[in-house]
Amino acid sequence: MQHSKLTRRRFMLAGGAAMGVLAAPAAIQAAPVRKRVAALANIRVGEPVAFTYPDDEPAFLVDLGRPQLGGAGPKRSLVAYSALCQHMGCPVNFDARTGHFVCPCHASRFDPARNGDALEGPSTRGLPRIHLRVDGDAVYAVGVADGLVYGRACNHT
Repeated sequence: MQHSKLTRRRFMLAGGAAMGVLAAPAAIQAAPVRKRVAALANIRVGEPVAFTYPDDEPAFLVDLGRPQLGGAGPKRSLVAYSALCQHMGCPVNFDARTGHFVCPCHASRFDPARNGDALEGPSTRGLPRIHLRVDGDAVYAVGVADGLVYGRACNHT
């Protein structure tokens, strides 16, 4: 049996091929999850609706009462965001007085009318926005638009 000499070139080619095989499953991602959030009739301006998305991670849908860029619904006023603070993953609360999401752990504030942007606190990133679609009389979450949900390597299941 004759052994071939392992050259640097052969080593690099074999390593590249192995990496391609290992990376292939990561490149094939599942489609975003479509999940029913609420009936349109049950949504009130300024009263958030809690749900989970894409799996069991907390999220909020809120009707801001006026059209929003990328908003859903008849008035384009429905928006949704992950409820996990981008600083350390604490669940945020909705402050009806200010209309902001507030982290009870370290006081980061996020503005849903400004694409979930971080306004103050240690978080430097806004809350990931969740795409919404209205189908008939119901609102569905259909994907995460911007950023990763805190603690996830990808937003798909």
